[in-house]
Amino acid sequence: MNLNHHASRISKPVTKAVRPALRTAFWLVSIMLPVSFAATLLQYTGVLDVLAFHLQPFFAWMGLRGEGALVILTAAGMTLYSGIAVMQAIPFTMREITIMALMMLVAHNLIVETAVQSKTGSRAVHMVLLRLAGAVACGLFLHAVLPPDDRIMVHGMTAGHLPLSTVLTNWLSGSLMLTLMIVCIVVSLRIFQELLTEYGIMQWSTRLMAPLMKPMGLPATVSFPWIISYVIGLAYGSSTLIEHRRSGELPKRDSDLLNHHIAVSHSLVEDTLVFVALGVSVWWITLPRIALATVVVWGKRAVDSWMKKRPATCN
Repeated sequence: MNLNHHASRISKPVTKAVRPALRTAFWLVSIMLPVSFAATLLQYTGVLDVLAFHLQPFFAWMGLRGEGALVILTAAGMTLYSGIAVMQAIPFTMREITIMALMMLVAHNLIVETAVQSKTGSRAVHMVLLRLAGAVACGLFLHAVLPPDDRIMVHGMTAGHLPLSTVLTNWLSGSLMLTLMIVCIVVSLRIFQELLTEYGIMQWSTRLMAPLMKPMGLPATVSFPWIISYVIGLAYGSSTLIEHRRSGELPKRDSDLLNHHIAVSHSLVEDTLVFVALGVSVWWITLPRIALATVVVWGKRAVDSWMKKRPATCN
């Protein structure tokens, strides 16, 4: 009897989770594939190289060469791992790698992740501008405080210019694997969330994390989505974030505040460890993001408060 009861409790949230999770997964794929295809062609045709060349004087303010601009542009338009792949093909100093790592962690996969944030209640233009400005601010900050370091770190060199047929074949195989991975991760996370709700664990975690939210300027209601964003990230955690907003569990204002925070700082586990494995100090790429995200949220709250009082003052 007890076993049947638990089986019933488990099957119900699983059934409830699958449909919205699949809907979100295929929505993500419908954005990711065209974007990655276009970015692959831009990279192959050398358009990104031309952009990087013209942006070199700007990136010099952040202590980066033109090749660094290419890395940042690739990560911003595609994924973090695409930027890392370019970075590993070019000799950089550890100082340059640290600066690029922090900038990429703030501004990567902009089209896909901005689409997620747009669905959860924030204006797309605001999110893109915030992340780009945040990346520039982080680059300027690290360039100002990091000590000189002339050690050249070469992680590997690319093997020449591949033919277009090979590039497209690699893109297709990689896209198929990515699609399968997205579906599996998004569905699994959505089921996990429903099970946590069914057994009351999500409510408990929300109460547990509430004290941590307050210093960062965030309401207690965002505790669980905040955890998902920090552990899983925006893209893979999108089903949970979107359903929280759609169900009304997360009011629009609270969701917008959360988006301002996680636009600058999210996926603190996986993405951070990738750069740590390359030799980057965990502190330089973690603490500035959390600090900037906190400043952004409190600034957003101050502006919202001022805007509310403004009409009364004018009258």
